[in-house]
Amino acid sequence: MVVRNKTKLGTMVWIICQIPGRVFFYIRSRRLVRFFFMVLVLFLYCEFLHYFFVLLMCKWPKLPQSEGFIYGNGDVNKPVKAMIIADTHILGSKTGHWFDKLRREWQMERSFQTSMLIHSPDVVFILGDLLDEGKWANDAEFKKDVARFQKMFATPKGTATKVLVGNHDIGFHYMMDEHKHRRFEKAFSSPLVQLFEFNGNLFVLMNSMAMEGDGCKLCAKAVTSLEEISWQLKCAEGQTSQKSSPPICDAMDKLSYSPPILLQHFPMYRPSDANCSLPDSAPPDEKDIPFKEKWDCLSEESSHQVFDWIRPRLILSAHTHHGCYHLHDNAVPEWTVASFSWRNKNNPTFLQVVLSPDEFAVEQCYLPRETTVITIYITGGLIALLLLLFPHRPTSPVTDSGWVNKSH
Repeated sequence: MVVRNKTKLGTMVWIICQIPGRVFFYIRSRRLVRFFFMVLVLFLYCEFLHYFFVLLMCKWPKLPQSEGFIYGNGDVNKPVKAMIIADTHILGSKTGHWFDKLRREWQMERSFQTSMLIHSPDVVFILGDLLDEGKWANDAEFKKDVARFQKMFATPKGTATKVLVGNHDIGFHYMMDEHKHRRFEKAFSSPLVQLFEFNGNLFVLMNSMAMEGDGCKLCAKAVTSLEEISWQLKCAEGQTSQKSSPPICDAMDKLSYSPPILLQHFPMYRPSDANCSLPDSAPPDEKDIPFKEKWDCLSEESSHQVFDWIRPRLILSAHTHHGCYHLHDNAVPEWTVASFSWRNKNNPTFLQVVLSPDEFAVEQCYLPRETTVITIYITGGLIALLLLLFPHRPTSPVTDSGWVNKSH
């Protein structure tokens, strides 16, 4: 009985071992099967595996004290890993070809979800212009576009997501109104100005279009909120340093102070992109074009006001579709994040930022180049066509005695 069972087991193992060889023989000996198999492999590589190979090259930067930091109450916490993306520009019904829409959304979804799987950030910040046609869309179109965006950029449990508004989401200042602001705020929990605390780090999220400075209803609300946050930060700083605080601090919520990080859609005021030297910065013929205040960046006046009230240690912005590192006159660094969409850039990028209450480190990460993917498709397609033309190989599948040649 034992011998018979061993014989059956050996037979099953032999049969299983023959399967790969027979499948390979079937593919190799039939031209059309061989061709479609190559096309399938090419598609799976370009649309799935290539994203993994490229995104695995990006690593989280390290802080000098990456083992953790200690709160004032003695609790120990690890640095925060934040992913920063911007300008996804999900197409609506008015602009863009259907294939362009399908292709760009697939590329962004694959890139984002692959990054979630590989890098597992603690928090994701999306710096505005989520939608391309939010400023024109009616409520039904807006709701549909939001649903698509939320599906594409869904984050796993344990990863927080914070969204800022951009000019394409609700319009520039002249197009922005209460209704557009409210529906975006409801869809993404994105108020005009927000103070966000995450694991000992403070973030100020701001609506750039509401910093026009003309006293409009939304602008007045934004300035009032920003001033209140300024007092919160000053009171928290005073409490942390055990300095005497003004009476207004008695009514403020207790806050563990750390120098804040400012996030907004527009860059702070700068004359142009002339001093941007990142690999994904604006092309040479665009770098020297002067920025228009309140259109390409915040006004100089609003920028000074924000600096005075918030005193950020780092600024993260978007809007230009190109990457930029800019050190302001007050020594505050600003990273402008390029567009996450291939519709705007051949080499989209995003940032990975590691944060503690006192330090930060930034790494720029690249998505697959569209020209590279196209080249792989063309090269692989030509190879598949050549294999289709190869003659039939006169060999037989593997048998128990090995490869046996058959005459035809």
